[in-house]
Amino acid sequence: MRMGRFKERHLKLADITPTVTADVTTIDLNDIGAADTFTLTPTRVDTGTAGTATGAITYHATEGTLTTNIQTAVRALGGIYADATVANGADAAHKAITVNGGYDVTWEVTDQTGFTAGATVETTAGKCSYSGSIPVGRFAVAKRIRLAGFNDASLDVDIKDNSDTALNVFVKTAIDCSTASADTPYDKYLTADGVAGEDGAAATNGSSGLFTGPLDVIVDTSAPIAARSLTPVVTLFVDTGMGGGLKKRSTGVMTGATATVNLGDTFVNVKRLHIHSTSDATVAVAIADAYSKNIYTKSATDFTTASNVQLSHEGVDQAANALADTLDVVVKSPATVTLTGHDGTGFEIIFYVES
Repeated sequence: MRMGRFKERHLKLADITPTVTADVTTIDLNDIGAADTFTLTPTRVDTGTAGTATGAITYHATEGTLTTNIQTAVRALGGIYADATVANGADAAHKAITVNGGYDVTWEVTDQTGFTAGATVETTAGKCSYSGSIPVGRFAVAKRIRLAGFNDASLDVDIKDNSDTALNVFVKTAIDCSTASADTPYDKYLTADGVAGEDGAAATNGSSGLFTGPLDVIVDTSAPIAARSLTPVVTLFVDTGMGGGLKKRSTGVMTGATATVNLGDTFVNVKRLHIHSTSDATVAVAIADAYSKNIYTKSATDFTTASNVQLSHEGVDQAANALADTLDVVVKSPATVTLTGHDGTGFEIIFYVES
């Protein structure tokens, strides 16, 4: 019986112990003075809803006493604020509020007696960072991503290919996976067959490429899993049909301006190029096959900042360089790579070929 080539691969975040970052916010009481009072109102970023305001906090001329009064009022809110700490800031008017547990919190100062509060600045965003791997099989193609079970208005997701060079599969910040009270799944196509992501963000969602796997997933959420009634799951829909039909061929680390690469068979279909560099700031790349037919050309590029460039198949361009980077071409082996401006160190080109 023929096995299906499309698979779902999951990562359950509830099974992973997160790295927790406490939230730190500095409030500026500015020209607060004798007999002035104010309240503080917290808002959790994950739900996007404002919490209950503290009771009235009265100014005290002794800085330490005022700091203690603020801490007592914040802790009285209970819940995630029960062990919050308040510390003196740069001067008597500034106080740093720390909320533990990985919650991202904003604060609003409301004066009750007419003084003018200054800006509130979050110096460290609270988050829980979850890291795990999804096995996808060798040379899988990521076609779609689904984030379910999250109740977070600002979720960051980073997925990389756990190969020698850790290519990006999907990188997106501030994904809204919530309403005020319920999970709203993020369910997008990743430029499958050259189509932009469902949310129209072509460059950030460009992921329908070949990946060696497994795929490393990093999820930063503004509230811990323990705070949810849902079980957050990252799901990738992958095409495993390439499987053993693909081969990987490399120039190795180039020490000169040219290199010849045997692609395995006389004729092959180049499905992907991976250009990797650690040093060259301005290099022009030209690749031709044995018939002197150009496979790929790129003008001088800073490969120290674009060191992991995946040039994918099916008309998809992960390097955001439009048609100049589009691949999926039949060539005659061997291929010749020519670099203009190469300084002789740290440059490698990897071919993924189908024969």
